[in-house]
Amino acid sequence: MPLILDESHIRGLYADGDAAHDFDHILRVTRLGERIATAEGADVAVVAAAALLHDVPVSGASRKAHHLAAADFAGEYLTGLDWSLAQVENVVHSIRSHRFRDQSIQPETLEAKCLYDADKLDSIGAIGVARAFAHSGAYDSRLWHQPAADAPPDDAKPSGADYTPVHEFVYKLQRLLPTLHTPTAQAIGQQRHDFMCAFFAQLDEEMQGRK
Repeated sequence: MPLILDESHIRGLYADGDAAHDFDHILRVTRLGERIATAEGADVAVVAAAALLHDVPVSGASRKAHHLAAADFAGEYLTGLDWSLAQVENVVHSIRSHRFRDQSIQPETLEAKCLYDADKLDSIGAIGVARAFAHSGAYDSRLWHQPAADAPPDDAKPSGADYTPVHEFVYKLQRLLPTLHTPTAQAIGQQRHDFMCAFFAQLDEEMQGRK
């Protein structure tokens, strides 16, 4: 059996994380990942390790490449510990393939699918709504300026302060449920997805003075 990673030490690796990608996010994804892995018969230790290390901030790495930098970090971090080469490679692959916006690397192992699903579940539902607004506030974006139905197509999406949580919902969050791989995550995700859609529909109505 591989060593159980020291969560108290790993917490320090996320000291500079923002509200949407801090250690609270890491713990939620880890617990969800363990739950999904157990239900699906995956290697729980691999999923937990991948979840704990999947968003590690690496100096000089952009957000667009964070999954690649974190995967490299994880490979080095686990080397020398009581992990088999196959498990380390699985952790590295799981982290590399967890990013929704990088479709060039797809989860191929069951463990990678468990990590992807756990991370995406933390992006929808009530938590997903809260994270979207926390991230928006951290970057001084507007709270709202147009309903979801009026959002422009992908190739004309707004940027900067005009990219609101509504746009994050339109361009990413509402698209996550169909990408989930495991039956366990799909069951959890449906309820979260429905709640999130209802929230943004209500938000649009309130912002326009209709409710």
